[in-house]
Amino acid sequence: MGDKEAKPISERKPRFWFSRLAVLLILGAWVYAGTTKILSIDKFLQVIELHDVIPPELRLLGMVLPMVELLLALLLVFVLGSELRKAFGRTVLAMSALMIVGFVVYIAQVSDEVLQDSGCGCWGKNGIPIPVASGMDNSVRIGSLITTGTLLFLHAFALIGPVITMRKRNRRASSD
Repeated sequence: MGDKEAKPISERKPRFWFSRLAVLLILGAWVYAGTTKILSIDKFLQVIELHDVIPPELRLLGMVLPMVELLLALLLVFVLGSELRKAFGRTVLAMSALMIVGFVVYIAQVSDEVLQDSGCGCWGKNGIPIPVASGMDNSVRIGSLITTGTLLFLHAFALIGPVITMRKRNRRASSD
């Protein structure tokens, strides 16, 4: 093998490939959501106004949301570059998951009729990620719940994956 010998598994640094893939997908969702909102900020602000959830004096916070989403995406780039089991990575992933939970709470307050007409606004001018079926009652709400559920699953996977990997590694190392 030359100068480099294969290290035993217990000495190799874990790479957490599947957890990193989950973080990459989450990052992509935040980049897409933030970018589409910025490109159609007027439409996004109109959707927020139609939802009638946020008081009029706070609706300009909608201009800040796309920048927060892009900042979160940038922080997730650093999470990809560091070990996912470190406090920084767990904190950023927890903040990201909390934002998604906040979105679910927000959407829950929008009436079905308004949501069906205006969309959720989560993906900019397109309104919703993918309608489940045209003409189906609550297709916007169902589509956003599928999307947020998937994103929350990816967050859980990214947070729990390294813990499981390290436990398996420690068990193997202690049995050697």
